[in-house]
Amino acid sequence: MRSWLVIPAMAAIAGAAAVALGMTPALALTAAGLAAAVRALAGSSPAALTGAAIAPLVAVASLPGAGGAPVRAALALAAAGWTVTELGWPADAPRPASSPLVAVLPAAIAGILDPSFAALLAIAGVRLVRAPGRPRARWVLCAPVAGAIALALAGLAATVWPGLGARWFGAAAHPVTLSSFAATSAAAADALGPLTAVAAVAGLAALARARWAELALAAAIAGAIGVDLRAAAVGPATIGLAALLAGLAIGRLAAMIRLASGQAIAGATIGALALAPPVWTALAQRAPAAAAAPAPRVGHSR
Repeated sequence: MRSWLVIPAMAAIAGAAAVALGMTPALALTAAGLAAAVRALAGSSPAALTGAAIAPLVAVASLPGAGGAPVRAALALAAAGWTVTELGWPADAPRPASSPLVAVLPAAIAGILDPSFAALLAIAGVRLVRAPGRPRARWVLCAPVAGAIALALAGLAATVWPGLGARWFGAAAHPVTLSSFAATSAAAADALGPLTAVAAVAGLAALARARWAELALAAAIAGAIGVDLRAAAVGPATIGLAALLAGLAIGRLAAMIRLASGQAIAGATIGALALAPPVWTALAQRAPAAAAAPAPRVGHSR
C-alpha cells in the first residue's frame, strides 16, 4: 500500500469541503500539510493513516466555527505542516527530500505569514547546522540566526512595537489574563467540538519524544496559544494544530488493535464521532448565510 497517497487524497477531499463551506480552496494545501505531518510523526500503519485522513477534515470542519481562514493563514498552516514533515525524516535518510535544508524554506514562509510559527525557522536552522555527515558551509549559520531574529521580532511585536504587531498578528493587542485564557480555551473547544478537544489534549502525549519534529510542533502550539491570547480570539493556527494533535491521538488509540482492518474501522469510527459536532456547526452556520444571499436575477426575453 502506498501510504503517501493519503496526502493528495485529503488535499482533494478537504479542498472540496472547504469550497462547499464557503472558504478558500487554499485549504487544500493545508490539508496536505496536516496529513503529511501526521504520517511523518505516526508512521504508515492503518491506524496512523486513519489519523492522517481525519486531521485535515477536522480542521476544515472546525475553521468556520472560528471565523474561517484567510488565504494567508491557510498557507501558513500548510508551510508549518510541511516543516514538521521534513523535520520528522531522519537526517541521514537515503532520499533527497530528507535533506535538513528542505525544512528551512517552509519554516521561513510559515513564520513570515503567521507569528505563531516564528520559532520554526530557528529549529529548522539548528537542525541544519547539526545535521551529521553533511558539509557545513558558512552560509548555513544564516538560518538559525534568521530564526532568532524572527523570534525577537515576534516578541517586540507582541509587546513594545504595536505597529508591527497589528499587521503581523492581525489584531490589536489585548491584555492577557486568566479570564481571557479561559474564554479563548472555551472558544477553541466550541469550534472543535468536545470529542476533538479532548483528543487534541490527548495528542499532546505524542510530543514526549525528543525529536526535531516534535520540538517544532510543540513550539508552534506554544506560539499559536500566545497569538490567540494576545488577540483574544481563536486563530486558524490553533484550530489546525489541534486537528493535527487529534489525528495523532486517534491514530494512537486505533493502534491498540492488532488487526490492521480493525485499526482502520476503529479509527474511522472515532473520527466520525469527532467530525460530527464541527460539521453540524459548520452546516448550521452555512445555512443562514445561504438564505441571506440575494437571489440571482433572471432576465426576461421578449
